[in-house]
Parts: sequence; C-alpha cells; structure tokens
Amino acid sequence: MNKLATLLGFASKSGQLVLGSASVESAIKKRQVRLVICATDLSPKTLKNFQYLCEVSKIRFICYGLRVELGQWVGAPERGVIGVISNQFATAIVQLFNDRGDYNK
Repeated sequence: MNKLATLLGFASKSGQLVLGSASVESAIKKRQVRLVICATDLSPKTLKNFQYLCEVSKIRFICYGLRVELGQWVGAPERGVIGVISNQFATAIVQLFNDRGDYNK
C-alpha cells in the first residue's frame, strides 16, 4: 500500500507519530492518539492488548503490515506499533482502508 507508506512518512517527518509499544500505550492512556496501527506479526497477546486499549479508549485500530515494513515507512528500525497523533493523518489513513474495504474497526 504505497499511499499508506507515503502518509506515514509525512506524519513521521512532521512529528505526528508515536513509535513503539510502551510509548503508544502511554499516549493512549493520555488520550493523545487518534489511530493505532499494529503489525500483523506481533504476538497475539500484544495485538489483543492494543485492540482492547483502543476499544476502551474509543481509538481507531488497524492491524496491517509487518514490523519491518512499518519501520521502513516511518524511517526507523522495526516497529510493531505506531500511534498517529494528528486527526488529519488518522482520518486519511482510515479512508485508505475504507476505500480498499479492509478497515477492521
């Protein structure tokens, strides 16, 4: 999904992302995140934890890509969890998944 890579790259460069499990979990609890993207190759326990945190906090959640891919898209080493701070970037990313028909929440 080339558009997703582009959007995440722009969001990263503009400081609108939180990267890594601990940082994203903290940002969720502080209500700073609008969207959480988890890699599909995370452990089932980690995926379930983030899905639950997002559900309780009413934050959009997407499970997509591999850790290596997510890391490349944001210009970092492997990243399993990405939090999108900006509502504009979050909306644009969700719209990409809606257009493809594979947005899961």
